[in-house]
Amino acid sequence: MLEGDLEPWQEMTTMVLPDDLVVEILSRLPLKSFCRFKCVCKSWLAFSSDPHYRQKLPRNPIGLLYQKREHGTSIHLAGLPSRDRDIDTTLSFVPCRKFPLELKDCSNGLVLCYHGGIMYSEGISDPIVCNPATQEWMEIPYAEPGSAAYEIDLKLCFDPLWSQHFYVFKFESSLSPDPIHGTSTEVKVFFSEDSTWSTCLWETEDAFWGDSLFVNGVLYVGHLWGHCLLALDAPDTRTRLLNDRTIQLPGFPYAPDQKFYCCDGCLCQSSGVLCYAQQELDGCMLRIWSLQGADRWVVKHRLSVNDVFGRDMLLRTNSRGLWYFDYEILDFDLERELVILVDLTTDKVLSVRISTGEGSEILKVPGFFELYRSLLYAPYYCKQFPASVLQGAQD
Repeated sequence: MLEGDLEPWQEMTTMVLPDDLVVEILSRLPLKSFCRFKCVCKSWLAFSSDPHYRQKLPRNPIGLLYQKREHGTSIHLAGLPSRDRDIDTTLSFVPCRKFPLELKDCSNGLVLCYHGGIMYSEGISDPIVCNPATQEWMEIPYAEPGSAAYEIDLKLCFDPLWSQHFYVFKFESSLSPDPIHGTSTEVKVFFSEDSTWSTCLWETEDAFWGDSLFVNGVLYVGHLWGHCLLALDAPDTRTRLLNDRTIQLPGFPYAPDQKFYCCDGCLCQSSGVLCYAQQELDGCMLRIWSLQGADRWVVKHRLSVNDVFGRDMLLRTNSRGLWYFDYEILDFDLERELVILVDLTTDKVLSVRISTGEGSEILKVPGFFELYRSLLYAPYYCKQFPASVLQGAQD
């Protein structure tokens, strides 16, 4: 049939709506409906990460998952609006075993936890990846550690803008035959696509044991004392190759010879771009960079925090003469223009708007920074796990 022979109703079915009109329609949807619809349409998903459109679209609220660093303690959530409190962030839908669940990692709405054991030893048991918003969960198959492994760390990697599959990177450390380095670390990867573990894909004698973030198919891992990041490209299930590179961080290092007793900044992502936040030397300003290209950092924001804490002096010395900031950066989110800070003198956790510098208290818990693990959490409302391994939602 020629184009001119199409009936009017047939011509209408081939019409493509302008992006602006589609976004206007999507902006009127309830949050959960929009989140589910964008899972089945790549172009709608792309709107949510487009700087021109994302401010018009419903955005997932964020909260702070936290748990005391002791066995058998409960998982809590602070900061989500009341309408989203039906999300089971206590993870009660996951079957309870001999040991209670312990929080390990969070990546774009998926949560990694485990049953008891000691996180940084081979005693880790029964790792589980779950989605509190859909109450789906799956056990990660056991992978036998190397005979010399004495320290194990798991890192959850999920980015729905890049892939609907997730990965778990396993860092196994053992004593190095080279006494200069002390330890050697091997990296293995779990693929949710086919529910299998790889053999060792990469190894190093550098101390890349710091905080991590998965952005656009790349896992970034901080160095224990060096002011740099390890970047590991997620492998595919066919080649299982793991490319790596090292990226220097901006700002200044918290090295022992600098006499600073502080954490080395904070990682975040914004629309598929890696970002980094760190206090300036006097502690009165925060600086936020974004990574442009392979290794060029560009300053995106500078934020004054004196008014947030109500004092001028934010840099102090301890009994050993080491300098430290009396607050730390827990996390930040540029798309929502929020920075999460913890005041070490009052134990208050604060949410600060980047555009206005206004702060509001999220919670107050004695010894929060030292005694609790916290992770930024944004619900992911789409059904995610493959049917072959899916558990929980339909049980």
